[in-house]
Amino acid sequence: MSYLVLARKWRPESFADVVGQKHVVLTLSAAVRAERIAHAYLFAGPRGVGKTTVARILAKALNCDKGPTDKPCGKCSSCAEIATGKSLDVIEIDGASNRKIEDARGIRETVQYAPLSGRMKVYIIDEAHMLTREAFNALLKTLEEPPPHVVFVLATTEPGKIPDTIVSRCQRFDFHRIAASEIETRLTEISKAEGFNIDEDAIRLVSARADGSMRDAESLLDQLVSVGKDAITVDDVASVLGIPDIDVFFAISDAIARHDSAATLGALEVALDSGFDPRDLIDGVVDHLRNLLLVSTAPSPERLVGRIADYRAHEGESKALTEDELVRLTRIGVDAQAAAKWTTQPGLIVELALIRMAKLARAIDLEDVVRAIETGPQAAPGAGGGAGASGKGAGGGRGAARKSSSAQTGGSAEGPRGGREASSGVKQGRSAPSTGGAEARSGAGTSATATAAGAPAPVADVDVELWPDVLERIRTVKPALAAFLTEAVASTPCVGEVSLLVPNGSRFHREQLQDRGNMRLMERAACEVFGGSVRLGLIFGASPVRESQGAAAPASPSMSSQIVGSAPAPAGDDPVVRKVLEIFDGEITSRDSKE
Repeated sequence: MSYLVLARKWRPESFADVVGQKHVVLTLSAAVRAERIAHAYLFAGPRGVGKTTVARILAKALNCDKGPTDKPCGKCSSCAEIATGKSLDVIEIDGASNRKIEDARGIRETVQYAPLSGRMKVYIIDEAHMLTREAFNALLKTLEEPPPHVVFVLATTEPGKIPDTIVSRCQRFDFHRIAASEIETRLTEISKAEGFNIDEDAIRLVSARADGSMRDAESLLDQLVSVGKDAITVDDVASVLGIPDIDVFFAISDAIARHDSAATLGALEVALDSGFDPRDLIDGVVDHLRNLLLVSTAPSPERLVGRIADYRAHEGESKALTEDELVRLTRIGVDAQAAAKWTTQPGLIVELALIRMAKLARAIDLEDVVRAIETGPQAAPGAGGGAGASGKGAGGGRGAARKSSSAQTGGSAEGPRGGREASSGVKQGRSAPSTGGAEARSGAGTSATATAAGAPAPVADVDVELWPDVLERIRTVKPALAAFLTEAVASTPCVGEVSLLVPNGSRFHREQLQDRGNMRLMERAACEVFGGSVRLGLIFGASPVRESQGAAAPASPSMSSQIVGSAPAPAGDDPVVRKVLEIFDGEITSRDSKE
């Protein structure tokens, strides 16, 4: 068969034809013109970007009848032999199959002989990282001081596997992935020269699928032309390359935008029933989310997105996804890609990832939350012109609810007891920002915020006898968290607040119970049981380890405890204090005058 594939037929024959490696071409061309040729080069870079091609062009430049020249003629016998791989002075060695020390010794023996017809003898070792350590060691002396008529070119896709002793003896050139726009230009040039009728969108999609490799792009184009169609469209590219139809991805992203898990899984099932691999699908979903992000944010997405017309014409819910949401969704997809690559159940990984995407809550700007906390409910953005204390209208409900949650979990809102400070020996945990107005407002401000957001009002009379029900509700959701609260004693020091005495004050217990997610879970369970908004405070006692060592734990303000989320109760009447005295067998020796 005389057919020559496009990747070989259109291989660059001169430095000027090389695409996407301008930094390498300029340096080598200047070196040839100045006759400053190094004795060894290391070409490193991904597949299909021109490493071996540039090595052959360098050999032509050194052995051309008009050379050394940076513009080899390509017509002389030397250039023709090198182009066809018949030159005896250009020895190409496959490092994967000639990797032993015996092969390295053979190179050492042949380098001593002068070139047969050319000016220089060029050894091109492809996939050089495959050589064994012994083979590299055998080449050290030859690479460092080769005969004057010998040039070595080592090409590798994994430069990290090349020993430093070899790298230090070579001039290293790093080849980059070729930009999609440059690949697109080259494919268009080839198509016109060969008479192919192919759409611009199809070429753009092929360029994107090539992943920076010109050889891959030319091979894909060759595959498309082999179908035998008069005109190649983007749908033909998707069909030949096994890419799911773009409507599948729009159906998935539209369902995600609606937070509809059932519709998301339904669209996935349709694609899987068509025979597509789950790994290919999650790759397509990530690319689709990337394209949505670029179309909505990039100033000129035409060069970055294949099938740009389809994205601009689509009128589904996907257009409602914001930049932040697309970034978060893409991160979930990337994590699923990594997980699906090594698992035996990629379909399960993809299903879980799409459900996570569909259930992902909408993002709220953190600056808006902070601003709402600092300015108060009445000055928050979107406030209505109605009730003064109630604060916001329907448009600001989400921000108010988030602020209310922050106030509950952060826990330094002052209650009806005013601005009472914590007594000596007790420090406040996770307090709100101390910005004038934020600390001056009383618990009523927080109540107004919660009411404005549609949250339950604070419970006026908390029945601590219902705490076991709260604990049971927590246990059904997160048993491990309930285990930390088994010995906790509940009390109600003020309206809408429950203080929990946790005898175990170890660092591990504090970290688990003070976790924001766990605090929200506990407050949500308390709200459901008590029938209204409840703030939780945590009082930690001495660590059991210290107790077992016989260390006395006084119940006075010097007790090693930590309060989170609420102010301390009066020492004399607070049931928590009485329980502390009971547990540690202590007594009150003094009382803070601030009480």
